[in-house]
Amino acid sequence: MIAVSQDTLRAALNAVTRASQKNILPAFSLVRLDADVQGQLSLSCFNGESAARAIVQAACDEDLSVCVDALTLNAVVETLTGPIQLSVEGNSFLLNSQSNRTTLRIVDEQLPVIGEESVQTLAALSGSTLRSLLRILPFASTDGSRAALQVVHLTVEKDSILAQAADGFSAGSVREDVQGITPPTTLSLPWNFARLLAMLVDEHDTVQIETSGSNRILFQITNMEQAKDLTLATVTGADNFPAAQVRTLIEQSQTDARAHLSVQQTSLMQTIRMVQAMGTHNACIKASGGSVKMASEETPTGQARNLLDGTASGEDASAWLSAAFLKRAAESCKGAITLKLADGKKPVLLEAGAFTVLIMPLLIEGAKNPFPEEEALAISLPDMAMA
Repeated sequence: MIAVSQDTLRAALNAVTRASQKNILPAFSLVRLDADVQGQLSLSCFNGESAARAIVQAACDEDLSVCVDALTLNAVVETLTGPIQLSVEGNSFLLNSQSNRTTLRIVDEQLPVIGEESVQTLAALSGSTLRSLLRILPFASTDGSRAALQVVHLTVEKDSILAQAADGFSAGSVREDVQGITPPTTLSLPWNFARLLAMLVDEHDTVQIETSGSNRILFQITNMEQAKDLTLATVTGADNFPAAQVRTLIEQSQTDARAHLSVQQTSLMQTIRMVQAMGTHNACIKASGGSVKMASEETPTGQARNLLDGTASGEDASAWLSAAFLKRAAESCKGAITLKLADGKKPVLLEAGAFTVLIMPLLIEGAKNPFPEEEALAISLPDMAMA
């Protein structure tokens, strides 16, 4: 029999079952429980692309290894309170808690688990650093026809990690200092795995990045205060991500910038919501006379125009771009944001510290100037008679 607290078991199940899914292949919807008399209970899930394993401490008087339906077990544990006793009786897995008794059918399936492979450690970093790197996740493509862009690309260098993502219309890049990296390499995390990682890593966690073989990546996530011991693993995604091209585009856009706009994130987000309230994503951002302005395109319901909390330097410039892409970038920032504009036909850059986003402009044929009052008026003077 195994005794474990409901809170401990629930937290572990909530984490690992995110790597489980209902599928025609039975193994993908299971959770495997392994326990030993040393008092360690391991829970593992696998969905064909990613694997997750959580280790918790429990009172065990026998070794145990069973597979049951993951979502059902998670739902049952959610309803229980206090200590839970786990045991096996024939082909059934029993859960007892106070006056509650639940029986789940044991499934005879082979489920791959983490922990049986030899690994090489690449880097150790804080949860807050990893979460910062994963800010570029919204810019990874979800288009199945663009496999090379359905990844978060990590360039693990001597003393830093560069994270990049792109979808063909925008790109994100962020660099964080990380000490003790060995050896330098590149990793492409599948988009779904990177999203799972972002959901399960807290800023106070400690994260260790490991590799096993040529294409398997593991993230070991621990937090001693919360008794958290979670490992996520996946195989690398497409290895032809255009990392050099993204870097070149960003560098070229920094060189081409004619106007530098400094705005507050809250003011930018408010204006983006105003634009979208007009039923459009097309927005014009403009630097004029030291001020920063933004407007929606004119729609049948009206037009939103706003003077942002910020300043502009350099030349007057403007660009049309998607407010949806701009929103993705702004949501990943806090405080002051710098926007760099070129001539309206070149990419727009958004920067906040080490976080950089490149957004391709919209070339809207026949778009009206949303700030016509700034246009100079041509005054025709009458011919003066010769004296």
